[in-house]
Amino acid sequence: MDADLTIERTEANGCPILQMAGEVDAYTCEQFREAVLKSLDGNVDNVILVMHDVDYIDSTGLGALVAGLKRAADRNARITLVCSNPRVRRVFEITGLEKVFPMYRSVQDALASVDKRLAAAV
Repeated sequence: MDADLTIERTEANGCPILQMAGEVDAYTCEQFREAVLKSLDGNVDNVILVMHDVDYIDSTGLGALVAGLKRAADRNARITLVCSNPRVRRVFEITGLEKVFPMYRSVQDALASVDKRLAAAV
């Protein structure tokens, strides 16, 4: 089966932004996990995962995301999600992970949250 996940990395104000499209499942979770962990390398306070074009995420994808959460916590960083797909948002609601990961409907809202968090830390 083909791995059907694309991940593009950009950056805004020193914050890595991973734009994802496709499925995060058993076939693609390692690619996803590595991209998230790599984006947390260095002096990063926050990583934004844009999941508008993610069609599906399963338990292995959620496990990879939790691995990223552990790495972020070790580095006093945060993973922020941007997702407007109701099916994917529902998975986070059902699992309770919407309480663990800040979730926004737009990248602009997520970046504003990051800026507020950094300003409060100063």
